[in-house]
Amino acid sequence: MNRVDLIVWIAYFISLYIAIFWLINVLEIKKSRKIIKIKSWPSVSIIIPAYNEEKHIKDCIESVLNLDYENSKIKIIVVNDGSKDKTKEVVEEIISKKKGREIILINQKNSGKAKALNNALKLVKTEFFACLDADSFVSKKALKRIIKTFYEYDNNLAIVTPAMKIRNPKNLLQKLQYVEYNISMLLHRLMSNLNSIYVAPGPFSVYKTEIVKKLGGFDSTTLAEDQEIAYRMQKNFYDIKQSPNAFVYTTPPNNFKSLYRQRRRWYIGGFSNIIKYRKMFLNPKYGHFGIVQMPFNLLNFIMAFIGVFLIIYYILMPILRFVKNIFIIKFDVYPYLKTFFSQKIKLSLTIIDLNAFRTVIILFLLVISLIMLFFAFKNADEKIKRKSITLLLVLYFFVYYAVLSFVCVISILEFLILRKRRW
Repeated sequence: MNRVDLIVWIAYFISLYIAIFWLINVLEIKKSRKIIKIKSWPSVSIIIPAYNEEKHIKDCIESVLNLDYENSKIKIIVVNDGSKDKTKEVVEEIISKKKGREIILINQKNSGKAKALNNALKLVKTEFFACLDADSFVSKKALKRIIKTFYEYDNNLAIVTPAMKIRNPKNLLQKLQYVEYNISMLLHRLMSNLNSIYVAPGPFSVYKTEIVKKLGGFDSTTLAEDQEIAYRMQKNFYDIKQSPNAFVYTTPPNNFKSLYRQRRRWYIGGFSNIIKYRKMFLNPKYGHFGIVQMPFNLLNFIMAFIGVFLIIYYILMPILRFVKNIFIIKFDVYPYLKTFFSQKIKLSLTIIDLNAFRTVIILFLLVISLIMLFFAFKNADEKIKRKSITLLLVLYFFVYYAVLSFVCVISILEFLILRKRRW
């Protein structure tokens, strides 16, 4: 067995292990807990950091104002992070029209989301506060469902995350993210069951104010403050749960440039947090988070590197060799193709030349993936559209993930080589 075959087998078995692990956990999802009646709902501050969000900020604030929650118990704090557009003016107009609601606008120099959250946190006196990205929108019952989750557990619960959906996916890229977010929603529910959530998403994660202030607020030195705060909670033995039916809708990137910038931040932030909290890695002291989740987080990066290597080795290199040969024979392709097929030369871009065992593994992985997809859409309360889902799945599993793997590898190499953390 050569080194490339070894890498392929490693990739197979890692994928198989991860797929089976999550499938088993899917089958063990517990039914919804009994409904807890809350006589008096607590007050909640909702922080909305915004940078150049004039297109979305109005709808975002309106979704908060329309929450199924007592108006007097909601305090909205908008932090304008040095926006260069009309974000400030839009918010001021809303404040002037909604004089009966408590809406505060903080204007600061462009300092980043973490500092915006920390500045707003100084004004928070309520037991709970939520962070809501300005390009996201909450469903009417989201806040009550999240607050109920806090009451279903003991005082050790520090964060409750929402169930994030894509809002009105229009182009192909957004539809692929729609599939991705539905799968991610299910995985976060599974992580919640294992007490191993490692990120508190910007769109409407709700926090216990006392605990966050006790731990020093949000880290402004990282690119992924939503991951860092979750790691810090896990390190200090606080719990994080997901409220699976507290739906929040976010606006996804609509072009590759925006997607690249978003994922670059996620990948570098995630990798730097693994390094920062490496002492938790495989440490039984931290339960499932240390033993299961952190290795999985690292495996995601390893699999991205393996995936890129295999794509280059089995696809790009054969194509380059083919193009080179075409130039050598001065585009006289007929004799070349005749020789090609007569000698049954197989392009290395096939792992089609598989033995029976490999074929069984691949088919098994495909079946598990489809089962997971079914559960993911069911969990998200979404219907699978038969007309478009086949094409979406092919593009999602064989193109979209390959593209994200390249983005991941480029981002991590940049981080390791340059040690620069630009937005």
